[in-house]
Amino acid sequence: MKVTHTTQWQVKMGRQGDFLNVNRRAAEIHKRLGASEIKLLGALAGAPQSQWTYVMIFDDEAAFANAMVAMDTDQEWLALGAEFVVDPPAEATNSMLARDLLS
Repeated sequence: MKVTHTTQWQVKMGRQGDFLNVNRRAAEIHKRLGASEIKLLGALAGAPQSQWTYVMIFDDEAAFANAMVAMDTDQEWLALGAEFVVDPPAEATNSMLARDLLS
């Protein structure tokens, strides 16, 4: 059964381009570590347009767990995190891990 991890972000005014670049780099890393699909969703209605959701889809719970363990020591991921915290273009507001009940 597929699992999905989502993180909602509040993007700072004028920093959309910076945050988009961070997400492009993160997506490459997460795919390399086992995510089968990555999405970055921008709110159109029902939430502020500055609310973005980063979505990682994994084939199963084992693939998700393996990716999480690998991220702890992945040098590219750790470097991206170190860059991000210096001047974050967004703030995480919520996250969720869910099973895809239709997969």
